[in-house]
Amino acid sequence: MSADRRSQTAATAESAITYVALFKCRARFLAPLRMTYKKHFFGSLLTLLVVTALLARAMRLVGVGLTAQSSNQPPSKRAVEQPARAQPIPFSHKLHTRFVQRCEDCHAMPDPGWDMTYPAEAKCMECHATIKNGSPAVVKLAEYWKEQKPVPWVQIYKVPDYVFFSHKVHWKKAGIACEVCHGSVTEREVVTQEKPTTMAACVDCHRERHAAVTCRSCHNR
Repeated sequence: MSADRRSQTAATAESAITYVALFKCRARFLAPLRMTYKKHFFGSLLTLLVVTALLARAMRLVGVGLTAQSSNQPPSKRAVEQPARAQPIPFSHKLHTRFVQRCEDCHAMPDPGWDMTYPAEAKCMECHATIKNGSPAVVKLAEYWKEQKPVPWVQIYKVPDYVFFSHKVHWKKAGIACEVCHGSVTEREVVTQEKPTTMAACVDCHRERHAAVTCRSCHNR
């Protein structure tokens, strides 16, 4: 073997030894860093997974609680909070029901019995011609009566035009008391909507009383 060949081989061997030494040094130096990285990475990942699992369980428990609370209060039982609507004349059902016991004494139900009407002004004046006839409210009532104009009462309970609700069927035939749909009116100074008039509320009420729940029951005359 020539001198040049031997020199080249020796240089190659020396380079290989140097590379191996550097690789071992690199591995020895980086090993602790890798362990630290893995430790922190997997530690953080484990912490994240645990926190996520706990939050998911908490959300499930809250959801179950809310669902249970909601299911225990069907729409027909839930209170409806509606602001009081201004009426043209202040009227206290609590006061008047001390003297007039039956709703139908003031609210007539003309045939075929779909609606319960507001009392006629003449009906009110049967009492108020002599009772509190000097109060501002009664003076205003008397003006409507003299001019033969209806008092523009603001309707509290409304159903859509495509819903046909018969007071005669519910009250006269089924025996449903007024307060079932209208709340404790006899205890109110000002009447507001206390009961829902949604489809869900009506269906719940029908099912409780084993009444029909077909589409034609409410959407067909």
